[in-house]
Amino acid sequence: MPKSCTLCSTPRSILIRCQIDETQQWHFVGTGACWKPVSGGVEGARGLENEYPHYRYGGMWKDRSADGPVSAKKPRKVKERRKEEARRRVNADKEEEDRED
Repeated sequence: MPKSCTLCSTPRSILIRCQIDETQQWHFVGTGACWKPVSGGVEGARGLENEYPHYRYGGMWKDRSADGPVSAKKPRKVKERRKEEARRRVNADKEEEDRED
């Protein structure tokens, strides 16, 4: 049986368990539009700790009774896109540091 996203109340078969605010309560957040604004769209908010200081990843929840296979595995193109975005962030940070010096 699907659980509902704590932010939008939409039933989902895959949710991310995470802490998103200063209350440090665990939330079940949908993997799409709800998760990106609270985490920056990066697992563990790696490299974005200053922007998302309260975010803490706590694992995936999957509805095992769903029809057919339920997978939270990201397609290769998504992984490659996220790696490229991370590289761009690092390069932008380095350029900013160079300008400050």
